[in-house]
Amino acid sequence: MKTPIIPLLMIPLLVAMPLGAQSTNVASDSPSAQESEKWGHHKKEKVLANLSDAERQQLKAAMKKIKQDPQWVNARQAVKDAQTKEARTEAKTASRQLRHDLLLKADPSLAPILEKIQPGKGNQ
Repeated sequence: MKTPIIPLLMIPLLVAMPLGAQSTNVASDSPSAQESEKWGHHKKEKVLANLSDAERQQLKAAMKKIKQDPQWVNARQAVKDAQTKEARTEAKTASRQLRHDLLLKADPSLAPILEKIQPGKGNQ
């Protein structure tokens, strides 16, 4: 009787694989806290966590006001239409500044809230 070739070829693979090699450790599949900060994972939630519920609601209401503003719509479209990485980065920077200005125009009392969530201030 002839021995099948496929099982013989698989023997080195089975011997080399330690028992329990397929770990079910879910924590190892997710990035660590340090890696997630490096990647900006859930950045929005971290930034908004610095705000009280009332501040979040005030910011949300102001964002709702500016959502249909033609300048904002054009800025968002410019980000989507950017062809290169540099153009996209430039469009995003311009849209962030415009959003900041429009939010202050819609509700001047948002200035302290915007200071809390502005990138680069060390509050993250």
